[in-house]
Amino acid sequence: MPVHAVLGATGGTGSAILRCLLSSQIPDLRINILVRSKSKLFQAFPQLKSTSSATITIFEAPISNENTLKACIKGASTIYGCVPTNHASRKVDIALTTAARIVAALGQLRKDQGSEYETPVVLFTRSVALNSDVQLPIPGFAKRFMVFAIWAIYEDLLNAGEVYAEAEKDGLLTCITADPPGLMDNKMEATGHKFIQRGKTTASMNYADFGIAMVELGQRREEFGGKIVGVAATGAVRIIIFANLWIIFLGLKSRLIPF
Repeated sequence: MPVHAVLGATGGTGSAILRCLLSSQIPDLRINILVRSKSKLFQAFPQLKSTSSATITIFEAPISNENTLKACIKGASTIYGCVPTNHASRKVDIALTTAARIVAALGQLRKDQGSEYETPVVLFTRSVALNSDVQLPIPGFAKRFMVFAIWAIYEDLLNAGEVYAEAEKDGLLTCITADPPGLMDNKMEATGHKFIQRGKTTASMNYADFGIAMVELGQRREEFGGKIVGVAATGAVRIIIFANLWIIFLGLKSRLIPF
């Protein structure tokens, strides 16, 4: 009976993954969900109030709660880390902190379970802007400006990736790094996605499509385990310009104004 653990299910990526899992045809699927607020989760997914506890278990706590995190990912074959932020500031370490806590919890579980420990797949969301093999369809100067403006976020993601890579070398987990372009509109229906390991991607994609892609990557672990995979849209994407410009503006402000 496969167990999928979703760490953070009320943001754009986490809710898209959970929505995909709830409608999936994965046999005998069980879902563990870690959220800071059950009430916020139930607002987004009212059907969870009446769902059988035999198939879905909800843990209410911050990811810093070691015992709850360990309980949530215990026995999980697939773990989705959906806690990182889109908001740049002078000091961003949420992706790194999340990675360190997941790795620490898995280390404790391996110690507790000994030879019965089974290596899970961890799905790590990064950004295609950090992928040298996949190119965004934007001018080079525009990409460099974006990376400069929100470098704090990218640096945090790179640091988190190093933590997962070291844990993978230790045999603690298998990491699949998903590199999406700009993610848009978590209310739009899915219109299609594809995986790219070399070449050009799209400038943006819908959260709904990325959620489906993440679940598919987890199911194709034999093919993509230990790899960095670009994810692109194949259908229509509703572009939300202001929200993304605001993220870049705040990041640029934090880099240029030291107070």
